[in-house]
Amino acid sequence: MNCAIVKEWMPHYINGLLSPDMELRIRLHIQSCPDCAQWLEEAKEMSALWSEMETDSEYQHEQMDFPDLAAGVMAHIEQLETGRRERAVKATSVRRRYAPRTSWMHYAVAACLSFILLQFGVFENLAYGITEINGHVSNSVTQWFGGFRK
Repeated sequence: MNCAIVKEWMPHYINGLLSPDMELRIRLHIQSCPDCAQWLEEAKEMSALWSEMETDSEYQHEQMDFPDLAAGVMAHIEQLETGRRERAVKATSVRRRYAPRTSWMHYAVAACLSFILLQFGVFENLAYGITEINGHVSNSVTQWFGGFRK
C-alpha cells in the first residue's frame, strides 16, 4: 500500500469506518512509514479540534437568541414583487396597433445603414472577391470533369 492511498483513507481510519482488512493494511503501513505516522497524528489533532469547535459552537448557539429574519425578509420580497407588478406596463390595444410599425422601422434603419456603407465604398471590392472565388471553382470543376473525357 502506498502513502497516497493511506492519506486518502485516513479520515475513515480515524473514524473507524473501514473494514477490518483495510484497517489492518493501513495500520501496518503507518507502523512502517514515519511520514504517514506523522500525518495520522496531525489528522487526529485536527479531528479533535474540529469536534471541539462543533461542541463549542452548539453551546454558543444555545446561549444566543438569534432573531428570526426569514419572515421579515419574505414580507419585504413580497412587497417589492407587488410594487413591480403594479409598475409593469399593461398590454393595451393601442400598444398592439403600433407593434408592426416598429418592425418596419428596423428594416428602414438597416436600409439606411446599407446605403451609407455603399456610399463610403465599403462593398467596393466585394464583387472582385466573389468573381475570383467563382473562377477558382469553375477551373476546378472543369479540370475534374475534363478528366473523365479522356
